[in-house]
Amino acid sequence: MAQSNNGLKFDLAANGMTEVTVSADNTSVSNEEQQVLLDKTSRTGDSCHAYRDALAALIACFGAVSIGLVLGYSNPALLDHDLMRVLQHDKEKQAWFGSLVNIGAILGCPISAVFVGKLGRKTTMMLCTLPMSAGWFLIVYGSEYILVFCGRILTGIAMGMTSVVVPMYVAEVARPEHRGILGAGFQLFVTIGILGVYTLGIPLNWNWLAVVCLAVSTVNALLLLYIPDTPRWYISQNERGLAFESLAWLLGSNENLDDEYNEIERNLTSQSTEEIKIRDFAEPGIYRPMLISFGLMFFQQMSGINAVVFYSSSIFSNAGFSSNPLIPTIIIGAVLVGANFLSCLLMDRAGRRVLLLLSGIFMTLSVTVLGVYYYLADVRKFENLSWLSLISVLVFVVSFSFGWGPIPWLVTSEIVPAKARGIIFGLATSISWALAFLITKEFQHMVDSMHSYGAFWFFGAFCLAGFVFVALFMPETKGRSLEEIQEDFSASSVST
Repeated sequence: MAQSNNGLKFDLAANGMTEVTVSADNTSVSNEEQQVLLDKTSRTGDSCHAYRDALAALIACFGAVSIGLVLGYSNPALLDHDLMRVLQHDKEKQAWFGSLVNIGAILGCPISAVFVGKLGRKTTMMLCTLPMSAGWFLIVYGSEYILVFCGRILTGIAMGMTSVVVPMYVAEVARPEHRGILGAGFQLFVTIGILGVYTLGIPLNWNWLAVVCLAVSTVNALLLLYIPDTPRWYISQNERGLAFESLAWLLGSNENLDDEYNEIERNLTSQSTEEIKIRDFAEPGIYRPMLISFGLMFFQQMSGINAVVFYSSSIFSNAGFSSNPLIPTIIIGAVLVGANFLSCLLMDRAGRRVLLLLSGIFMTLSVTVLGVYYYLADVRKFENLSWLSLISVLVFVVSFSFGWGPIPWLVTSEIVPAKARGIIFGLATSISWALAFLITKEFQHMVDSMHSYGAFWFFGAFCLAGFVFVALFMPETKGRSLEEIQEDFSASSVST
């Protein structure tokens, strides 16, 4: 972006657009200059401007595929005898191999929270690919378990960073009418990654599987070069010309860029873009969405999704799927993808609250019935009930995937004000990954002390508590702009 005698010049050629000149002062872009921008944009041959926000969001969500690859990698990899030799056939090392990524994610969340505020959303997403690629590289060439463990931590750090910045980017570029389906796309792409690595784990050994994952991270970095950063980020940095460039790329020729710019600027001005201070957390516009975000992430993990997936192999084995240990995981992965796709379709029609409430009801019922199955099988010694456990697991996974899986990420990105978005989203995501690590690592101890049925009834209680939490405290955000949502929080001095 260069200063000229005629005003402020910025180049759109890198994104398939032509160079235009915009006023360099603080007044709005004139209608004539704006029409020049839009006319030249329309002559580039791209007639799909109405879906440019969807394109940007989908490219950003491609990073979520890498999260799925990281999460699912340990399942097929730990069946490889060559990796077992590297891990010295030690069960404790195997457990750490699976859970170290969660520790890395806990570290990555605050890193990303700092970078999104200092460097921007797009730059942070590109930085995520560095530890991701480095981690997969160490795993590919890891001849010692220490190298493999370092690779898992690095991919975990990238996973945590990505889980903070991608939902934030999607929420800021998506139109209100698209934000539900695009926001739910984050979790959908995670499940696509999980299913992909489960499926590729059948023909590929652990080294070549890591090579494929490394290639996906490289493609992600290249795709990110094509999209702009968010208008809200540029406006918060007083980069007026770049903000209009981003708006023009995202909205195209059917929108009034001046009105969009002024609405975002007004909201950011009312929130103040100064660095957040401790006393600011006493404001209802900050502490209310913060507590809702923390609650959603807490109940998401305390629902027991990781425990149910952990037990799915033995459940499917008892139901007659014992010939190939990867078949149950592939079935679960396919169910996750299908249910998350359904969630994307319903998000902007049914609304966030309705889907969370329905999801909570069916999760409570299914995980409670799963506990009943283990009580009847282990205590009462009933036989031929494997069908009950199989149905319970499938209903639970479907219910989680269309509600409590994607929606906490989406709602957190919607309700937190720009002033505190980085730090609150980072803390909320850290809570999610910390609980994921805790449940994954300690679930077997829970079973030893509470029995299987007690552990699943424990999670059923939290599913019910999550239902109550949403019914009492979470507002509906469907079809509303980020500015409208955050203004409502700021206007209220008491919690709903």
